[in-house]
Amino acid sequence: MNMDLELYRIFYTVACCKNISQAADILYISQPAVSKSIKKLESAAGITLFSRNSRGVKLTEEGNIFFEYIDKAMQEIHTGEKILSKLKKREQGIIKLGVSTTLCQYFLIPKLKQFISRYPDIQIKIINKTTFDTLKLVDEGEIDFGIISYPFDCSDYNFIELDTIQDIFVAGKGYIKEGEIISLNEAFQKYNLMLLEPGNITRKYIDKYFCDNNIIIKPEIEISSMDFLIEFAKIGLGITVVIKNFIEKELETGELIEIPIKPAIPERTIGIVSHKKLPLSIAAQTFVDFCLK
Repeated sequence: MNMDLELYRIFYTVACCKNISQAADILYISQPAVSKSIKKLESAAGITLFSRNSRGVKLTEEGNIFFEYIDKAMQEIHTGEKILSKLKKREQGIIKLGVSTTLCQYFLIPKLKQFISRYPDIQIKIINKTTFDTLKLVDEGEIDFGIISYPFDCSDYNFIELDTIQDIFVAGKGYIKEGEIISLNEAFQKYNLMLLEPGNITRKYIDKYFCDNNIIIKPEIEISSMDFLIEFAKIGLGITVVIKNFIEKELETGELIEIPIKPAIPERTIGIVSHKKLPLSIAAQTFVDFCLK
């Protein structure tokens, strides 16, 4: 029996009111329309659902059994409507995002603290992956969006710029003469070079910078974590490349010294990347809008 949901809603309302006139008022339809709908439902079911009396209507035994199931269904619909309302008001929702370790630690976490304070009931699921793995998850629709660094070929994605970052050469205090301006060739003839491991998107960007300047590099240390590069530089193991925005404290205290190597590494962008064909959920769009503000 495939029936119009509206017939079930009318049946439910009449059963609750036990009166066709009252049900018609609640449903904003005429009494004849209510009676006609009940007859149509009973005819399709082949069962009498209501008995009539002078005070109104009463469910038959079969009608009572049917009502138990319709009642559960209507309660679920009501719950669903409440959830939709909460989603619309940004009082509920789930965000699934991918981000690299470095961007998570230095960029995402400070923003999350403010976002959670403002939207405490929106759940956030964070998948810590490399940029390339994050893009794969975006392709597969497994996450709403990724937070990545740019440039890269993003023609197949939606990309929203959030901030700019600057990669710089640094060393620990005393490793080289402070304020000394040195060329690329001179720097890596005289000093040890430490970089992130190959395959990382930041490493690819730095490798391109060296290639554009006709410099062949052979790093003494290659490691997966920028945090380790920072610590290694502090204790004087060599020169490294890190994101200036994320080491402001170390530069201020003098633990790390910026090396003004010429030419400087071009700025790049941090942004949100999402699938071109999959719209963002209300919760995910709320986070994007929050970051843009």
